[in-house]
Amino acid sequence: MRVTIKDIAKKVGVTPATVSMVINNSQKISQKTKELVMAAIKEMNYHPNYIGRSLVNGKTNNIAVVASFFASLFALESVRGIEANLRNTNYNLILYSTRGMEENERDMLQRLFYERRADGIIVISLRMDKELLAEFKKEGVPVVFIEEVLEGAPTVKFKNIKGGYMATEYLIKKKRKNIGLIIGESGLNADERMKGYRDALNDFGIPYDENKIVRVKNYNFEEGEKSLKTLLKKSPNVDSVFCAAGDVTAIGVLDQAKDSGIKVPGDLAVIGYDDIYISNLTSPSLTTVRQPIAHMGSQAFDVLMGMIDGFIPYESKIISFEPELIIRDSV
Repeated sequence: MRVTIKDIAKKVGVTPATVSMVINNSQKISQKTKELVMAAIKEMNYHPNYIGRSLVNGKTNNIAVVASFFASLFALESVRGIEANLRNTNYNLILYSTRGMEENERDMLQRLFYERRADGIIVISLRMDKELLAEFKKEGVPVVFIEEVLEGAPTVKFKNIKGGYMATEYLIKKKRKNIGLIIGESGLNADERMKGYRDALNDFGIPYDENKIVRVKNYNFEEGEKSLKTLLKKSPNVDSVFCAAGDVTAIGVLDQAKDSGIKVPGDLAVIGYDDIYISNLTSPSLTTVRQPIAHMGSQAFDVLMGMIDGFIPYESKIISFEPELIIRDSV
């Protein structure tokens, strides 16, 4: 049950107007009263309802986008797609980062719920528990996921199992048998790409080897450099790398290979994931799995708008995008 200004006022023994003035940092309220009100707010876990405070019609005209990091190319491209369709509306976009910390995820999503900062939410590659989603649905606040799947809400996602399989299969058909994998620590897309990798190995009779796996957290260039060092230390016979953590990390792998005197693709074949715009500019150019990230963002926004306007139902639905293997010079 949501705590209200009236509940705070009753506990402290002041009027709701006084509580409101404290929240708005009015200079008319004494320091002692401010301290009492703020202590009650903290104790009772009160979140101000920004809609109730500022808008009569109950709308913010804001769309919230929540992700671990907006420095990641996946998040940035998703937002680019969202913005492409947003510009034709009267909505504003607000970005919320959990800074890669799982403990921040639920807190951030709860704040968005209790404080009513947005009319709808797009969640990029983060998990939400069923109980919190049920609260959003009960209050009529639409939620759309990009990549993660949660029963009861729509998801726009890529066929990651197929993409992981295609990349691994291509390396195998290019006579690579010792295939290293660089992949994210957690999340549905990482789990699915791992499954595609393992399924391909199994179908071609190649045993899975945990020593050929390196997991990354931030999906950046530096992790690519470090991951190749780690991978070669754990498994010196690796003849190829499927960088399921994305092209930025894969470009770090290419750079480290060059610094180490490893020839690509002669000594080491490399496949990335995403097909970001600079993948064709590397030396050698990067073979990768293309996923239409910006298009996914646009689709997620369109679904969210349909939910806000009431002609798309709030229900489980998966909109999938097909992978495409882009063959360049790194394999």
